Amino acid sequence: MMAIEKPTTELRGSISHAATPPQQQGDLFDWLRLEEMTQRSRLTKAAPDRMANEIKAGWWAANKNRFIPTSEQ
Repeated sequence: MMAIEKPTTELRGSISHAATPPQQQGDLFDWLRLEEMTQRSRLTKAAPDRMANEIKAGWWAANKNRFIPTSEQ
């Protein structure tokens, strides 16, 4: 069973322990925390993509010799 209360400043919910396995309960709360952090974040939508590209470029610069011989670069 699930119950949700909506007092003035919070949303409160309860879920029966029997309704979901412990791992799924943890996953649910992790997802809710992530959603809360995302809502407060000041990142633009492009910023995570830019950061990912920078990380990939740095990784490739450090590791390309493992995949492409220096003579072929």
